[in-house]
Amino acid sequence: MSSRTTRRRGALVFVALVTVVGLAAGCNNAGGDTSTADTPPKAGNAGVVENTDTPKPGGNLVYGLSAETNGWNPSTSQWAASGLEVAHALFDTLAAYDSDSTIQPFLAERFDHNEAFTQWTITLRPGITLHNGKPVNAALVKANQEYLKKSQLTGTAFEPVDSYTTDGDLKVIVTMKQPWVNYPYALATQIGVVADNDWLTSGDTGKPIGTGPFSLVSWKPDQSMIVKKNPNYWRKDAQGTPLPYLDQIEFRPIGVDTSRSASLLSGDIDIMQTNDATDSIKFSELGRKGEYQVFNETKGETSEVFVQLNGVSDLFSDPDARKALAYATDKQAFVDTVSQGLFEPANGPFSPASKWYAPEVKDTYPQYDPAKAHEYVEKVKAKHGGAFTFSFIGTTSPTIATAMQQLQQQWVAVGIDAKIVPVEQAPMIVQVLTGKYDAVLWQQFDSPHPLGDSIWWHPNSSKPAGEFSLNFAHNKDEQIGTLLDAARAETDPAKEIADYQAMQIQMDKDIPYIWLYHTQLSVVASNKVVNVVNYTLPPNGDGEQKQGLAIQGGAHPLAQIWLKSA
Repeated sequence: MSSRTTRRRGALVFVALVTVVGLAAGCNNAGGDTSTADTPPKAGNAGVVENTDTPKPGGNLVYGLSAETNGWNPSTSQWAASGLEVAHALFDTLAAYDSDSTIQPFLAERFDHNEAFTQWTITLRPGITLHNGKPVNAALVKANQEYLKKSQLTGTAFEPVDSYTTDGDLKVIVTMKQPWVNYPYALATQIGVVADNDWLTSGDTGKPIGTGPFSLVSWKPDQSMIVKKNPNYWRKDAQGTPLPYLDQIEFRPIGVDTSRSASLLSGDIDIMQTNDATDSIKFSELGRKGEYQVFNETKGETSEVFVQLNGVSDLFSDPDARKALAYATDKQAFVDTVSQGLFEPANGPFSPASKWYAPEVKDTYPQYDPAKAHEYVEKVKAKHGGAFTFSFIGTTSPTIATAMQQLQQQWVAVGIDAKIVPVEQAPMIVQVLTGKYDAVLWQQFDSPHPLGDSIWWHPNSSKPAGEFSLNFAHNKDEQIGTLLDAARAETDPAKEIADYQAMQIQMDKDIPYIWLYHTQLSVVASNKVVNVVNYTLPPNGDGEQKQGLAIQGGAHPLAQIWLKSA
């Protein structure tokens, strides 16, 4: 079957190794905010500079990132939104999402499958090379995939895959243990990266060699990363101009939100990421005046902010403790305080506007009720030596600290003692991966299709404490696994939706997450940056060329950005 048949069956994803963490929630002191208590601010793009002028090649872009990343090897490194942004410069994936959240070939030219979805053929585009000049062929992709399948970090994502073979230089045959409908969606994630296999298997994380539009010049962790134009990049625009347009990008990790926004205002950086509601509101107002560009609308799913509980910790292995914390959390008050009402309170991983949303979660998920919270707190204390105490970790951002303190104050009111522990983002991710935490302020679950997030929820992804576990909450509900497996193999869209809705309701019974709100990372740019999230994908196997999905996992491609003259 052709890639067109694949797309018609819907966006079925099983894995997405995009760990979106390190959220920042704004304090209630935004400058330039014209909202009132009766008319809270709304998210939306503002001041967008997109045009059809002939792009001007050249120029250097300075990008302010929200955090540093612990490396660039997809088999060992954990890429949050900032890491994904850099990865877009250095690597290409075999597949990518279009603007309708449907999968399209990227480094691959097409994807084909047998009738049972137990065998897939990845056909590569000819003539592509790595940064070091080595060819991208079927043998390379097979070796990449086999190595990633063995990785402690990414191996769980490959559970349905049995083996890889090649058919000539450009075809990789993937044999499954069980039907995997729309397997190519997995190849738009971290496991779809194509890299030099000698580098990949070396374990080196600091000198990446990929196929991306830019190659590494230098990296000084926590200071600066410089990448330069790849002169042999395989893509050209519609006029035949080689991509990328920019000569160089400098990525600067600036962990403090106020410092990052000040750098943009002063012109030290040209573009930045932010999850800070204060910045989103402030720059949206400036965008409406034509002074800056703000991008925070998406056609895909948005991520959720929540408190993630470790189900194998001494305290939160007790369902009464999880229930007590849910009843003790006033998420509307939290949203009003930390984001000035900008974001929508959440009851699960899908917003009410999503087709995957189960309306029942408004009733099945415990809502704020201090009397019930106090009742469950007393039950927990009776079982835990008279105490309800746990460590609550989050990144070192001052705005994170503010958000965590708001929750701490709500919980102490019903007798819960949460001890706030700030941790740098990279080690915090490792701490969560290995199950060495009680509770963490977290942000995730924005895959354009829920199969992309299912690896984080599946009981098979929960490993013993000390091992890498992609089910970070260690929620081992077998019924959730059964529903996720059914949805992965389902070709009837209505039945697929029903499976995910039932999964949400079952998850609400377990309470592995204390849901807070639905959010969207914003990208803010000066007006000299053109077509920030407006880009096209290469033609697919049917000759169709699609627009790409604007923001995915808080990041966006960089090959088609260009700079206007002053």
